[in-house]
Amino acid sequence: MSFLSATRLLSVASLGLLAACGGPTQPTAPEAAALFDNDFEHSLGWGGVAQPSLTTARAHSGRVAVLASPEVPFSYTFARTLQEISPGKVPTQLELTGWVLRTAAGSTARLVVQVDASATDESRVFYAALPVAEAVPKFGEWTAVKLPFALPATASGANRLKVYLWNDAGTSPTYLDDVVLTEVKK
Repeated sequence: MSFLSATRLLSVASLGLLAACGGPTQPTAPEAAALFDNDFEHSLGWGGVAQPSLTTARAHSGRVAVLASPEVPFSYTFARTLQEISPGKVPTQLELTGWVLRTAAGSTARLVVQVDASATDESRVFYAALPVAEAVPKFGEWTAVKLPFALPATASGANRLKVYLWNDAGTSPTYLDDVVLTEVKK
């Protein structure tokens, strides 16, 4: 591993960002602040466990994306506490964006945002899912999607936010790349 690679890996890890994250992006608009982004290029080999959803078969940018399929029902999952992604205060208005590719009519995955009580308590505090089949009508073409949502007033920094692609009852693969979670300022 080169010095530059080791330095970058250490920097990302020390920021406490998602293990699958390439680092925060600059906000896309003055009223928005990115909390994390992921192009999946920096995910290979992390965590010591092979991630069957990481694939080089299709990608929106770079070489790597994630997929959900009948064989791999849940994609590589972002999982961090709200305190880790937004130190100091719990965000309320958020928007998840990404690029999705459906391969066939059976590509019926859901892009999911889930908030659990804590890292050890999976009691659900919040759940939202974007049915990809409704958001992406075409097959074989990368399409931008977004899922705006508001966390409940009871959300706390100890709550764990998860983002993943869930195959649900799909019969064909669905791909996801270039994911960004943004806090939308009022």
